[in-house]
This record gives sequence, structure tokens and C-alpha cells, in this order.
Amino acid sequence: MTTDESTELSVKGESLQQLYSDYVQNRFLINRRYQRKLVWAVEEKQRLIDSALKKLPIPLILLAESQYENSPRLEVIDGLQRLDAIFSFIENKFPVDGKYFDVETLADTKFLKDSGSLRQREPVWDRATCRDLTNYHLPVSTYRASESSVDEVFRRINAAGRHLSLQEIRQAGSTAEIASLVRRLSAAIRGDASLTDYVNLQDMPKISITNKDLDYGIFDAEIFWVKQGILSRDAVRESRDEELVLDLLLDLILRPLASSGTEYRNAAYSEERVTHSTSALSIRARLLTIGKEEIERRFMETLDLIKETLDVAGAPYSTWTVTQQNPRGVPRHFHALFIAVEQLLHEENMVPKSKEELAGAVKGFWDKDLSVPGGGNWGSTRKTELIEAVKGSLRRAFKPTDDAKALRLQEHALRFESTLRMALTEDALFELKQGFCLVNDSSAFDDKSFEKIMRIASAMANVRPNAKGVIFIGVADGGKDAEAIERLAGVRAHQLDQFFVTGTQHELDAMNRSIDEQFRWLVDRIKNSKLDSRFANALAGTLSPFRYRDYLLWRLEPTAMSAPVTHDGRFFIRNGPSTEEVTGAGLIELIRKFPTG
Repeated sequence: MTTDESTELSVKGESLQQLYSDYVQNRFLINRRYQRKLVWAVEEKQRLIDSALKKLPIPLILLAESQYENSPRLEVIDGLQRLDAIFSFIENKFPVDGKYFDVETLADTKFLKDSGSLRQREPVWDRATCRDLTNYHLPVSTYRASESSVDEVFRRINAAGRHLSLQEIRQAGSTAEIASLVRRLSAAIRGDASLTDYVNLQDMPKISITNKDLDYGIFDAEIFWVKQGILSRDAVRESRDEELVLDLLLDLILRPLASSGTEYRNAAYSEERVTHSTSALSIRARLLTIGKEEIERRFMETLDLIKETLDVAGAPYSTWTVTQQNPRGVPRHFHALFIAVEQLLHEENMVPKSKEELAGAVKGFWDKDLSVPGGGNWGSTRKTELIEAVKGSLRRAFKPTDDAKALRLQEHALRFESTLRMALTEDALFELKQGFCLVNDSSAFDDKSFEKIMRIASAMANVRPNAKGVIFIGVADGGKDAEAIERLAGVRAHQLDQFFVTGTQHELDAMNRSIDEQFRWLVDRIKNSKLDSRFANALAGTLSPFRYRDYLLWRLEPTAMSAPVTHDGRFFIRNGPSTEEVTGAGLIELIRKFPTG
């Protein structure tokens, strides 16, 4: 969406007929970055139409002129629910006082009826009443503004909280790292996800939250949170589901676990430099370390397991795990169980023995001695203690994973610290690199550094027969690079003895690549490097990504061949931590080390 910067404002009355004409021409655009879901129940829509029929005033509609997909559009800033109610009534989606709008009244609706796109429902309001309704003038304010200005206007309109919940105000146009994760995951769970943030108003009803009185959209009782008794219907309409998703994400991202509550949620969205455990800066630093893709994967894997377990149980979460029912739902009970399961899966590398056994373990779970605090802030210490207790109770239903990839990643992490310390005595067979990209530009692959790594690998293979070296990428051997990465990329290093673990996730994010894409790309680069082809293929086979304390690292293990290997047609050896070219007598001596070559 593009628009010229301007704040010129025009206010005029628009007939419902003209607004509907704009609607059928797809001129109205909804930006889901700040606009909430369509949540009005049919009774609220009927009251609005009744006001128009009685010629009572209806609040102003605020629009922003913009360009989208090379077409002039009207972005709805304030009035989404009202416009949807009006257009839905005109299209016979609900009656008022038991009667429907006469679609023969307007040329646009008559055309849709004649073409089979719209069906007239009975009984019908008289033509004169329908004509009066379409001639009703609604106050409409239209202005031209930048995208950031639209965001700010929307926030200010709703700042008093009369129209939006606290969470909706937090999300409104937020550019905080956490906001896009909350928006994407929440929509996926509810079932109202869209490919882009921009949706035509005509398409919004398809992904709106509705009740049984409407035959379109997403039935609120079928939404996961409501169906499982975790949140009430009203809570979901007020975006309390997004608030819960936010709390869960914070506990996946931050270490140690932070407190949960209004002030902590607010801090997560604030761009101000606050020294808060849930500050946007803290979250950004952790996301650069772990990666948003990895957090989404862990979140959805955990949720999928809980869903599958409840399917086996054959009962909603609230009745299966808690005997005493609460009409407002049991969000904190779910929160504690979710984080416990997530940590068992992804921090302890465990899997359920079976869905049936896990379902049995959580049956009546909260009827036991575990106590879940009520409303207000949920302190970090109490939360951590409860989650540890939940894990202790659930662990009998889990077992260590036998997944080869997970075991390999776990093994890499366990080997990492001990291997690092070996570097102090085996520096000829050990090398560290802070990353694959330039320190001052995480999106720019460092070709010179990469070929230097390849040259070092060849030198390690030439140390002696059967030599095996280790190259870690994502670790700086000095504080200078670590400080530069924190300053330029926002990644805080983890210090391990004299080494600084920085990881490479920030590079993948900057290049917009997944781990698998980067892996395939690196393998191809190694195979097509200046190394001997046989050694290059062998080296590529040792490339392994792994995580250490949530930092994404890479490991290469150059291994001696039956003869010395070359890089760019030249022979290199290691002299301590240095790499040197050998010629003449030095080359003869090198060849003699490999008598079977």
C-alpha cells in the first residue's frame, strides 16, 4: 500500500447507495495490521440498521485514500463494523424486525440478483422504506496519509479503549517484532489467516467471527479456545486469545521466564528503551538469536500435540483437566501446561510415549495439589515453580526422543563446550568464525572469508594422516567482533570462557532464508569451491547446523585424505592457529607425511 504524505481532511455525507457502489467495486481495503476482526453479533448489526431506518445519527466513518495493486482504494480506519453491518443487510445476510432488504431497490443489488450472485430472502421490507434507507447519508471523513500516519490515527482514535481491548490497541499498527508473530499465530489458531495484511472488505465476512445466527464466517463456538473451554466467546471477541498467545510466546522466547501481566505485555510492544524483562529490545535480541521461524515451529508443534492429545481424550481441555468449571475459561491452566509440554519437547528433547498415555496423565490434572494463581500479575518465580512441578508430573508420560536428527542436534550441543575447550591445546585443528556474512552487513555473504575457511580446511587436512579438524561458524574468538555484532545486528553474545557465541540466525533472517535453504546453498558452495573436488565433497558431507543455548551454529570437520589436498591449486598447512602455504622442500616434506598417497 502506497500513498502520498498529506493530512488534508474532507468531511461529507455519503449515501448508503454510493457507499455500497464503492463496496461492490472493491474500493474498500482493510489493513489487518491494525484493524480487528469482524466481531459484531447479529443483534448489534440489527440495532445499527434500525438507527438508520429511524434516521438517527450514526458515528462518522474515517477513511484514508491510498493506492493498492495500482488501484485507488479507501482504507477503512474507523467504521469497519458499521460498514460491514450496512452492506450485510443490503445483501440479505440478516433481517431487521424479521424482514429483509428489497434487492430490487438498487441497480447494483438487482444486477447481482439477476446474475445469480444474490438471492432475495422473504419477507421483504417495502420498496419505499428500502429506498429511504439507501438515501440515508452517513458522515464520512476521507484524508490522504502515509502508512505510519494511518497507524497513529487509528491508535489515537482507540486510545481511550472504548472501542478496542488493550491487546487490540497494542497490536494496532505495531512494528514490534512480537506483533507479527502474535498476529500470524493467533489468526492461524482461530482459522482467519490471510495471505497478506491487506484484505478487501468484501472478503472480510469469510474470515469474520460469527455466531449461530449467521450462515457465514467462522462460528465462534468452533474456535479452538472456545471449543476447549480455555476462553469464553466474549474473550475471543475482545482478542484475549491474542493476549494469551503473546504470554505464551514471551515464555518461549525469554530466559529466565518473565512475569505475565499488563505492564509486561505493554513493554513487549514499546519501542522506548526500557529496562524491562519483556522489553521489545530484549525480545528482538532473543529472536535474532533463535529465529522467528524456529519459535513458530516450536509453538505449533506444541499446540498440535495438545490438540491431538485432546482428540484422543474425546473431551474439551477444560472438562478433561479441570473438574470445577469456570465460565470465563482457564487460560492460566492452559498456559502452564503448554509451556511445560513445550520445554519437555524442545529443551529436554523428549516425546510422548503415546497420545493415550499423555491424555491419561492430564486427566483431572488440575484437581491435584497444583495451585494456579488467579488474576493480576503472574510473578516469574511462582510461574517457574509451577511449570517445573507440571513437568515433573508429566515426565512419566514422556520418553527421550529416538529421532535421529534431534539426537544429532542434542549431541552437537553437548559436544560443543568440550570441543571449544580443546581448542586451547589443539589450535592447529581448530578454527572459529563469527559467521558467513560481513559483520557490518548481515545480508552480505563474505566470499573472501568463505574461501579462507575452505583454505583453512585444506590446511587442517594436511596436518597429518588421519587428522580431523573442527571449524565452528557462529562463534567469535574475541570480544571486538561480538561487540560489533551486538551494535550492528542487535545480537547479544553468550560468553563461554574466552569465546563469544553469536550464532548465525541473524544472517539467515537478513537474507530471508530458512536453515534448510542455507544448508543446501552452503553445501553447493563448498562443492564448487576452489578445493580438490574429492575433498570438497567429503567436507560438504560434514556440514551440520545445530543449536547451542538457542544460538544457531554450524560445524565443519575437515578430515585428512590419503594424500595432501589443495586449495586453488596450492598446498597449505597449519602452523599453530595460522595457515601457511608450502612450496619447495616444505612441500616435499608434506608429501612424505602421506606415504600411501
